[in-house]
Amino acid sequence: MLKAIPLAFFLCAIAGSIDALGYLLFGGVFVGNMTGNTVLFADSILRGNHAQIALRGGVVAAFFAGILLVRILLRPPARPLLVRLRLCVLGAEFAVLLLLSLLPAGRGDGSFLLLVLAGILGAQNGAFQQIGHIRLNTAFITGDLEKLGESVTERRHSWLRAAVFFATWVAYAFGALAGAIGAQEWRMHGFSIAAVLVVAAAISIRFAPPPPSSVDSPDPPDWVGSRLRIPREKLGSDFGNEN
Repeated sequence: MLKAIPLAFFLCAIAGSIDALGYLLFGGVFVGNMTGNTVLFADSILRGNHAQIALRGGVVAAFFAGILLVRILLRPPARPLLVRLRLCVLGAEFAVLLLLSLLPAGRGDGSFLLLVLAGILGAQNGAFQQIGHIRLNTAFITGDLEKLGESVTERRHSWLRAAVFFATWVAYAFGALAGAIGAQEWRMHGFSIAAVLVVAAAISIRFAPPPPSSVDSPDPPDWVGSRLRIPREKLGSDFGNEN
């Protein structure tokens, strides 16, 4: 499980940096955090700001479309296709981030690239939803924090899972801090920080646990890596009372 941390770290750091840059440079728009965007979308409706309504609503739609595209491409799921898809997602993400970093501050056409980037982040979350035997989110961390709490209460191997999910929160915060600094110091050029994190994520794929044969395969039970012990009374209750 610990081998999943570097890749998960860089992927969540990418999302944190992009969210910070998008929020600070595009008037309060999250690119990966759709919960926050939905709240801001409702606020835009209340204020009657049509430009923000279109941008924030478009980001939510683009993120959803990215998730749908990945799920369609991975049916039926196949490990070789998943590996290629992950590399394609990171390659597209790097290209869009590079284009954004080259735009002068205040250029309106950056909004279209932000929509494309939201779709790619949705695709990232779908393509990397499972690293080894760990299921997680890499574009937002609310679900990861929930799983962190669940891991803490598990009896066996809980610290391994907890370490992974705690790392996702640390990574998102680290990326958000880096993105905020980039937006303050370099404006649009700050997107190059996220591009560097994408390169790091692509490199870390080589050292991450191999992807599962199916992206829908569940987390392994807590007894993986140790002997399976089923209490006799459990066997009796499950298999001895069929009639």
